[in-house]
Amino acid sequence: MKNNDISEYHYKFVLGVKSMSKISNLLEMIMIIQYKGLTTASELAQTLGVDKKTVYRYISSLNKANIPVYTKKGRYGGFYIDKNFYMKPVDLTKEELTALLMASEMLTTQNEFVYERELKSAVYKIKNVCVNSKMDLNDIDDTGNFSMDYIGNTENLENKISKVNYSMNKGRSLNINYFSINKSNLTMRKVDPYNLIFKQGDWYIIGYCHMKDDVESFKLNRIKSLEVSSDIYIRPHNFSLKDYLRDHWELFMEGNIKVVVKFNRNISSFIKEVQWTVNQNVAELENGNVLLSFYVDDVEDVKEWVMGFGRNAEVIEPEKLRKNIKLELEELYKKY
Repeated sequence: MKNNDISEYHYKFVLGVKSMSKISNLLEMIMIIQYKGLTTASELAQTLGVDKKTVYRYISSLNKANIPVYTKKGRYGGFYIDKNFYMKPVDLTKEELTALLMASEMLTTQNEFVYERELKSAVYKIKNVCVNSKMDLNDIDDTGNFSMDYIGNTENLENKISKVNYSMNKGRSLNINYFSINKSNLTMRKVDPYNLIFKQGDWYIIGYCHMKDDVESFKLNRIKSLEVSSDIYIRPHNFSLKDYLRDHWELFMEGNIKVVVKFNRNISSFIKEVQWTVNQNVAELENGNVLLSFYVDDVEDVKEWVMGFGRNAEVIEPEKLRKNIKLELEELYKKY
């Protein structure tokens, strides 16, 4: 199959994904610049997974939209946003959040509600940005699903980010009281913060954990409290945020489904040339085939797209998507 033989559907898919990716990146960029105060193009590029030229194009787009982003030149320069501009995250009450969650469980396709997937997606996004919830440890339910996301109730978002930024600027370690999902309890951690990033609707501290003796990520909304210590640390020169995000992307994709598709060498060049999703990874195989992997919220989003490549594409994972395509092909076989 030649590149010009690829159907119009595939190009529409690419255009749609690129448009959504840009909107998502622009929103993340606003949040990062707003809360961090001063951010460099390199740091934005690493966090968003794009190059510097794209960052500058994003800044231009924000300025055209009357978002007051300015540039400070010099050795310690970067981008900053006018202090009079403020885009505050959603701050719903406990009762409002509970109502949303209950609605998402009750309104389903079985009850003839046709927008079940869209509702669940919207509620998921609201949960992830509603970091100023007033919940406490007593609000953890039997499933552990709801208030774990809002365990950081002692301090609000602004105070946490302010302390993290101060500790990084002064080279001081942080003492955090962190809620561990695996152990279902609070643990005291000493962390040397390397970066503060905003990914998939959540803020994360990327830094060296003295207890684990390794670089880890910590969700801000799972931090019960944090204090800047008097202990001095120096960020390693060989630490790369870009490499860390590449190797630990799954940490920032909670609840999403990994999709791996093997493409025939006949169209491998085309697959490698196109940016299909913001989180994709392409691996070349010895026989000329390629493996494309990325994350989605629902396998139905990509079933028709994969089938459009015909025999040139094979789903490796997840098994659910393989079975769905197999059933679809069986139905087609019966018709023809």
